[in-house]
Amino acid sequence: MKKFLKYALYLAFALTLHQEIWGNLTFGPDKIFTIIKASLVLAFFELILKPIVKILLLPISFVTFGLIRIVINTLGLYLVTFLLPIITVSSFNIYTWSLSGFLAYVGTSFFISLFLYIFKVI
Repeated sequence: MKKFLKYALYLAFALTLHQEIWGNLTFGPDKIFTIIKASLVLAFFELILKPIVKILLLPISFVTFGLIRIVINTLGLYLVTFLLPIITVSSFNIYTWSLSGFLAYVGTSFFISLFLYIFKVI
């Protein structure tokens, strides 16, 4: 339980930081409670579902040299937007590249995972 709450806190910070830097996440009118709900769903995905999906996709991971992990993280973000429809992911720009649609989900999940990794190391 302690690890779950720690992950939820890290993910809440990661979601908030991503929103402040890139601004492509919309949490609706009740922003704080929506971020808490999203971080709890993402923590459940990170600790329970992600290891199972990694084991199931292990052969594909060997073939793609581990790049399937980005798609697994994107699946977690899509799960959050599916379970909490008040959260939306819109397009955003990185320098001259405009990421929209599926690439917006991939970019957003990449940066959230990067922030999560930084928070776990610190």
